[in-house]
Amino acid sequence: MHDRSGRLLIPAGMVLQDKQIRVLLSWGISTVEIVEDEHAAANDSRDDEFPDLAADARPTPEMEEQADAILAERFRHCDLTGYPMDGIYSIARTQLLDELMRRGHKARSA
Repeated sequence: MHDRSGRLLIPAGMVLQDKQIRVLLSWGISTVEIVEDEHAAANDSRDDEFPDLAADARPTPEMEEQADAILAERFRHCDLTGYPMDGIYSIARTQLLDELMRRGHKARSA
């Protein structure tokens, strides 16, 4: 994404985090158009190549640390000690760890 003068604001392929979204909103940009190219579409089709996780698959300690660091940033303004945020956080952590394991990180069995 470029501004009117051609200056790069958001590089192609960047996953927007809360910080970037807040900046875009502060500039008056409330919507963005996502354009998918053939290369991105080919990469998306690779998601089908990831096998389902084995029932006994477990994330590595490194994966757990990575997930906790990502979620600490995403949930930094939330009180995670009570309902409903405790449950939302738990679901987000489980989903993120599953994604990390599917992306080819080494998982250990129980």
